[in-house]
Amino acid sequence: MANIAIVGAGLMGRLAALFLHRQGEQITLFDKDQKKGELSAARAAAGLLTPLGESLHCEPNIVAMGFDSLALWPKILASLDGYHFFQQQGSLLVSHAQDSGDFQRFVKHLKHNYAQHPCHFLNREQINELEPELGRSFNRALYLPEEGQIGNRKLLLALQQQLESEQVNWHSNQHVKQINGNRLFVNGDWRRFDLIIDCRGTGAIKTAGNTVGAISDLRAVRGELFQLFAPDVHIQRPIRLMHPRYQLYIAPKDKGHYVVGATEIESDDAGPMTVRSSLELLSAAYSIHPGFAEAQIRQHVVGTRPAFSDNQPRMQVSNELIQINGLFRHGFLIAPVLLEQLLTAVAHIKQAKPLEQLAELVAYPELMRWQPPGSTTNLNQRHNTYANS
Repeated sequence: MANIAIVGAGLMGRLAALFLHRQGEQITLFDKDQKKGELSAARAAAGLLTPLGESLHCEPNIVAMGFDSLALWPKILASLDGYHFFQQQGSLLVSHAQDSGDFQRFVKHLKHNYAQHPCHFLNREQINELEPELGRSFNRALYLPEEGQIGNRKLLLALQQQLESEQVNWHSNQHVKQINGNRLFVNGDWRRFDLIIDCRGTGAIKTAGNTVGAISDLRAVRGELFQLFAPDVHIQRPIRLMHPRYQLYIAPKDKGHYVVGATEIESDDAGPMTVRSSLELLSAAYSIHPGFAEAQIRQHVVGTRPAFSDNQPRMQVSNELIQINGLFRHGFLIAPVLLEQLLTAVAHIKQAKPLEQLAELVAYPELMRWQPPGSTTNLNQRHNTYANS
């Protein structure tokens, strides 16, 4: 049994704490937020599991991880006692006539790079069969049957309940100010552990007041979304609107609730949403379905997501500290794959084996970085064969 501290109780922190605890490790979870996770980037998300929908704006290994995670999520969710939401009925991509160029470009992109995955071009009649209320606004769409979504907030709550039920040691409202090897500074004192797992997200960004254990090549990316109640709208699947300036998504939730959002804005500003953003998001939603005109705005949410300069996730490993960060806008899409690699890394460290051997044990070695004694190894190389493997 290893004495392990996990810093940060967002999506990755909760998954890591639960599954390492189930493997018999002694876990202490620290987070500066309350257990509801209202400050977590995972709350400012739609829970889309749409690897092909993301493929035009990410590298092929993210798409591959997304499909791997789609197979892993049901196993994770089946181990939770609390209520959660998961569906894999596919997603739809649509565009207005004036934006047909973006739509055609995306179709060619999928045919050229992901021909092994099914995608179906729908006319208005076929749209009406799949999503009857979209046929009034669009005469064509692209149906991606393998894609799905997860209830992000319901999952955070279910993980909280499971961690409490299994009596994992969780210190909320505890701000870890510094991490130095296998020691962390919290409540005015240094505490030592066998291993520390850093899942702080944007909290690990290097600043003048945050240098020890911080990450220099890390930035915050702003995400914005609306929580709407629209009883006059009946959409069953995630919808993505192709647009020249931004990608708008609509994610259906339970009982007439929808999440409407944009993927990212290059800003670390966590302030309230601007008039321009609000008008663009809500106008685009209305253009997809006129029923959104009478929707109630239940909440507008702004959050910042951690990203490295290459927008790739990273797992930096030493014998005392593992740092998982840079999930960007792909947190729910790739989290199960990162969890598997983390569990492998922890078991490897406990066996005192050379860290370089991890490259042979994990599915995505390009995400791993480590610093064994006396050398620096960097495996952050692109594997562009993912798209056709």
